[in-house]
Amino acid sequence: MKRTILIVLFGLVPFLLYPEAVRAQVTVEQKPSPPEVKLPVPEKPGSDYQLIPGHWIWHRQSKMYVWVGPHWAPEKENKQWSPGHWEKQPKGWKWIPGKWEKIEKNRFFFF
Repeated sequence: MKRTILIVLFGLVPFLLYPEAVRAQVTVEQKPSPPEVKLPVPEKPGSDYQLIPGHWIWHRQSKMYVWVGPHWAPEKENKQWSPGHWEKQPKGWKWIPGKWEKIEKNRFFFF
């Protein structure tokens, strides 16, 4: 069973990387739990990479959320990764995807 889940997850990953799959905002009745099978974290490719943890993504063709395993992404100057999360809606749950956010520097004014 676990092997089947891994095969399905790895088989769907190429389809999940299309930008149109990320844009959908679909509400579901129950917030899904991460899969019980932990996908291995790939080796860090360099010191200037940020680990993007496993997360949900809407797969338009199959009309369901699927789990994407952790991966490394090049760091972006003056930005930090804000992980995705589930947000409660009046009719269920909506996945808010992670994104790179500008780092706000603390500005102190002395009078």
